[in-house]
This record gives sequence, structure tokens and C-alpha cells, in this order.
Amino acid sequence: MTRSDQLVAVAKAEDTYDLLQHIAWEKIIKPALDQEVKKYSELLVAEALGTSLPGGLTREQVAGRCYGIHFVSSLFEKILQRGEKALEDLQGAGIKVQ
Repeated sequence: MTRSDQLVAVAKAEDTYDLLQHIAWEKIIKPALDQEVKKYSELLVAEALGTSLPGGLTREQVAGRCYGIHFVSSLFEKILQRGEKALEDLQGAGIKVQ
């Protein structure tokens, strides 16, 4: 990763962190998303055991919702992790980012 890429990663992480703090990610949004994944996972298990899915949903739709929620959550986490790593690398090279 070039220095320019590292600086961009740090900026993206800072912007993402600010956004996540603004929307109360850790206390409200992430737990709500995790609860939805749990609910859909339980529906998939129940469907596998013979229970019909509500609202005419298919197992593919339910699984897709779980996947989508997990994908978005993971994307936010990856952006933050890349930025954190880039910041550490820059600081290790003697570059201070404020």
C-alpha cells in the first residue's frame, strides 16, 4: 500500500468512525442488526425442521437478508480496520496524522 493509499484509508476510516458514532452504531444499530440476523437464522432453522416461513418468504430470501446484513456490518469493520492498520504503518514510518 502506498503512502497515498494509506492516507486515504485513514481518512475513510475517520469518516466512517464519525458516521458510526453519529448513528450510535455500537449501542443501537449494530445490536439491532445482530438481532435481525439471529431472528432470520432462527427462521431458517425452523424452516429446515418443517415450519413454514412467514409472509411467503423463501429460504433464499431469508438467507439473503442474513448475508446482506452481515456483509454491510463486515464492510464497516473492514474500513475501520484498514484505516487503523494504515495509521499504525504511517506512525511507524514517523508520519503523524492529525
